[in-house]
Amino acid sequence: MKKSTLRWGYLAGIVSGITYGMNPLFGVPVIKKGLDVNSLLFYRYGVATLLMLVFMLVAKKQIRISWRQFGLMAILGALFTGCSITLFEAYKYIPSGIATSILYVYPIMVALIMMIFGQFPSWQTWISIFAGVAGAVLLSLKGGGGFIDWRGIALVVTSGLCYTLFIVIVNLSKQVKAIPNLTLTFYCFFVGSVLLFALSGFGVNLNPVPDAVSWLNVLGLAVLPTAVATITLAASSKAVGATKTSVLGILEPLTAIFVGTLVFHEPLTLNVAIGVALILFAILFMILTDKKG
Repeated sequence: MKKSTLRWGYLAGIVSGITYGMNPLFGVPVIKKGLDVNSLLFYRYGVATLLMLVFMLVAKKQIRISWRQFGLMAILGALFTGCSITLFEAYKYIPSGIATSILYVYPIMVALIMMIFGQFPSWQTWISIFAGVAGAVLLSLKGGGGFIDWRGIALVVTSGLCYTLFIVIVNLSKQVKAIPNLTLTFYCFFVGSVLLFALSGFGVNLNPVPDAVSWLNVLGLAVLPTAVATITLAASSKAVGATKTSVLGILEPLTAIFVGTLVFHEPLTLNVAIGVALILFAILFMILTDKKG
């Protein structure tokens, strides 16, 4: 693997993790104004789909794909949307901290599935995986305790599995690898928008965005934690592999913590500080010990 490809893959994975972590920055203010989660998700994917379509038409990017590729895009779109829906639904049954702890075990799930296909992580990558997962668990402890409801556990595990399968398919499928990252992301969001519209009773249960400021937040949500994050996620998975991309994804809760501390004035506790240190160690250790270049 060329060093330039390796560096681009790591950079893309870092950008993906950071931008995904901006979800609270744009989503929380809109939810606090009364917009329900399902409606917010529909506007998020719908706006992202329209923006990407306009850009692709103006820039004359590839839109046409084969029917077989569209079938794979439908699967990826369903997995990506399912990840969001099941995670938000899980919050109804278990505290967000516990949900985060369970969700960010997904790098281990990615590594185990990739081993089935003959791709075995190095011992350095395993160290990064466990350090990163431990850091994510420590970050999530700030969410507090509560009773454990098996429905919440099942929903979070489903969310993590959807995300895992998305990363693995992007990495392993030759049909998917042949599709430009921008085109891949566009079709994933298009499928997600259609699914969310159907789940809303074909628009019957959709609530309007409260005001102009909320629309700006929806726009920010559609661009950064949605479009940019997914394009770079696909690029990273193709360049450095599914397992390492999943480790870089642990930057998401770290970014969310910084957003919560700096923007929403949430307390920075000792366990959060240790969690941040573990995540940074995991990522730096993985990048610096990678000898594929």
